[in-house]
Amino acid sequence: MHVSPNKISFYSDFQIIINTEWGAFGDDGSLRFIYTKFDRQVDQDSLNPGKQIFEKMISGLYMGELVRLVLETLAKEGLLFGGELDAISRKGCFKTRYVSDIETDLVGEDEKTFQSTQQILTELGVKNLCQADCANVAYVCSVISARSAHLLAAGIATLINRMQRPLVTVGLDGSVYRYHPIFPKLLDDKIAELIDENLRYKLMLSEDGSGIGAAIVAAVATRIREQKDEEQSEGSEKKEEKST
Repeated sequence: MHVSPNKISFYSDFQIIINTEWGAFGDDGSLRFIYTKFDRQVDQDSLNPGKQIFEKMISGLYMGELVRLVLETLAKEGLLFGGELDAISRKGCFKTRYVSDIETDLVGEDEKTFQSTQQILTELGVKNLCQADCANVAYVCSVISARSAHLLAAGIATLINRMQRPLVTVGLDGSVYRYHPIFPKLLDDKIAELIDENLRYKLMLSEDGSGIGAAIVAAVATRIREQKDEEQSEGSEKKEEKST
């Protein structure tokens, strides 16, 4: 992103807040090389096919459905649930919060019992569950979660490397970053791996959400501009007084 210094001259230190709004990244086909058949299905079934491609690959709004499509395919191929797929064949039945809950089985004490995974699948109506089924479902959730975190990290790291600031603060919001047990670490580790060694950053959770945050940013920017205009006006008045 390039911003002419003349257009941000009211910032005395040339700092700027970047609102990424990059959900439409990939709408031109630039992400086709990492696009899967599951991404394609999510896009086709959405309210806006062909739009917001990057968002559909990383957002919590679509993460649960991505997992469901993978599980449905595995069941159709006889690799999961003994080939029974009725319980997971309905669009939207696998919520994104299930992904977060199931991931706790991989990081907590229930790694071998898959208690949360078994409970969720039972509630969905999956019958004759075995340990291998639970382990495979948990693995699919972990892969989809990691891909989302790594794609997001790639975008953030690219901006950090482009800016070349010694310290950059990245504000994030959303239920996945807030509640997923390991998503923040996955994101943090991958950003650290991708950015230049001389750069530093910190991730901060936006408690109020992007809408309120954008309003605050706009208000602050307006106030800074007003202060700058006032300073320039006072400076001009002083010069006029001296000249008279």
